[in-house]
Amino acid sequence: MTPIDVAATIRKVAALRELCLRLPHIATASEMCRLARFTELAAAPAQATSEDVAAIAAGWRQWWREGHKDRIRTMAERLPAGLIEQDRRLASYLADWTA
Repeated sequence: MTPIDVAATIRKVAALRELCLRLPHIATASEMCRLARFTELAAAPAQATSEDVAAIAAGWRQWWREGHKDRIRTMAERLPAGLIEQDRRLASYLADWTA
């Protein structure tokens, strides 16, 4: 593969990624269940356990897309100690503005 071929492939992938990012997100049935649990946890974050990490990640993903980074930060401060460090996804939502 020549450098020209590689550049063309990268441009195509970048255009496809840009298109995908513009499409609306539609939650799956399992994600809807996680989001329902997240709603409960958002009201009482101290009750979260390691089994709730997927629900928290789904909720934070939604908040992130909606631009509610302040809500993520506030909830993170109220979660049990060490829960965020258990999951790379949760830590990544905080990495940009806690460093």
